Amino acid sequence: MDDLNAAYAQTVREVAASVRDVNDGQWGDRDWLRLVVDFESLAEDGGAPRTSSISFAIARAPDGPLEKVAFRLSPAAKAGFAEIGRIMQAQKGQTWTTSTLVVERDGRYDFQFAYTPPYRLGGQLNDTRYRDYLERYKAETGTP
Repeated sequence: MDDLNAAYAQTVREVAASVRDVNDGQWGDRDWLRLVVDFESLAEDGGAPRTSSISFAIARAPDGPLEKVAFRLSPAAKAGFAEIGRIMQAQKGQTWTTSTLVVERDGRYDFQFAYTPPYRLGGQLNDTRYRDYLERYKAETGTP
């Protein structure tokens, strides 16, 4: 697949399919409102790149509070990020180190790419940049 837009759409589908594989507990009857993935990739000399990801949903169970729920990306979702990287390298000659994906419940999505040294793979193993994301989401959307 060399169509970047098709790779974006397929990766979003794979990320959304991963949401039920939560890190702690069970997904249950929650419904997600927003998905966020921070995916890092760092090329190794002659080998496969090292990767690191943070993925979570802003979700709510019926009549429950808004929650930030961490989930694991499937191998297919991770492969989607790798494919986007491959296509961008081939088409634009650029290799990103971080891709941040935000997916809204209505299907809209946004990929942002950075070309600077990756945060976690660069040595910051305790990544707290998303710790207050639920509060930021509530402030942004006006959701109580």
